[in-house]
Amino acid sequence: MLLPFCLLNAATQAPLPSVPGLTWEGTGLASSFDGTQQPVIIGVPASYAAGQPTPLLVALHTWSADYRQPTESYGPEAAARGWLLVLPNFRGPNLTTNPRATEAGGSLAAQHDTLDAVRYMSDTYSVDADRVYMSGASGGGYMALLMAGKQPETWAAVVAWCPVTDLRDWHGVGNAYAQHIEAVCGGPPGASPEVEFEYLRRSPRTFITNAAATNILIGHGDRDLTIPTDQTWETFSRLRAVPSHHATFRSWCGGHEERLKDGLDWAAQQRRAPTPPQELHLVTDEAKGYFWLFLAPEAPLKLARAVAKAEGGTVAVEAQGAGRVEVDYQALALPPPRTVSLDGGNPQPVVVVEGRRTVALTVPDGGEHRWQLQ
Repeated sequence: MLLPFCLLNAATQAPLPSVPGLTWEGTGLASSFDGTQQPVIIGVPASYAAGQPTPLLVALHTWSADYRQPTESYGPEAAARGWLLVLPNFRGPNLTTNPRATEAGGSLAAQHDTLDAVRYMSDTYSVDADRVYMSGASGGGYMALLMAGKQPETWAAVVAWCPVTDLRDWHGVGNAYAQHIEAVCGGPPGASPEVEFEYLRRSPRTFITNAAATNILIGHGDRDLTIPTDQTWETFSRLRAVPSHHATFRSWCGGHEERLKDGLDWAAQQRRAPTPPQELHLVTDEAKGYFWLFLAPEAPLKLARAVAKAEGGTVAVEAQGAGRVEVDYQALALPPPRTVSLDGGNPQPVVVVEGRRTVALTVPDGGEHRWQLQ
């Protein structure tokens, strides 16, 4: 049920900007991560008609702001384009002044809040699932790229302007944001194995290859004094090494700025691919599925990695640091395999999980393993 916006924003009571052709609504969603109530702002264009698939734009606030910030800039764009708009808070500003700072800053909780907002919109409105777009700048670009890597199958297009891409590298710049990075990660880099892992798991660079099949636009002015452009290029370079990636990098003579309309014009031309990619280059910090491969790390504070290829009815998987691997043949529109060869050994029968065309591959020790299923 939608709640009056004032009930969700008792701290300020400030009205949202009036946007011709757009109606604002506010609601609280139960987090799928921890059950807490998390606020979102929703914009519904005057052209919206129930039953007619409508594009959805997810607009993300910057590092130091909250979910109210994008209303002024993204509201008119959504109204003009006839797009639904949702603004998740994803645990608020990434600042020392946030009493729950460790829940912000790209945490798993913040990631779930963003996906919860998309699910709510899809359940409540007639969302075109092939035209779900995400856009943000600076800290919003950071979250956009992180979500592109952690949930690549959701987005038709992701736009990230002047984004933070690696928290450890950005902390090393030594500017005023270092204290806030420490607040969200729990301390400075290297403070403990747990803190070090937070820097890794909250950085888009760690997961960027997961999004090789996702349409991504990364833009960064070459004279940015807040977030070095070289850090963004280093992250994009990891995508360049993946065959057939779908990312574009734009730079210009400029500083820390967003080119919002240009990004949305580009996004409007994109659609989610009708079939899943046949090659995956995955990194994960949690047990989850990506397109047609489920991957789980072997232990806490560890990353699992996999390169998987589907070709000619055969699926080959190379995994490292994984405790569990599953191949979903139904998602690939393939019949389940009969045998599996491990590290080139003798073919062995496989067990197909009952009721699903899914093959579970046992990883005895989390080391490096290669399978070929046929």
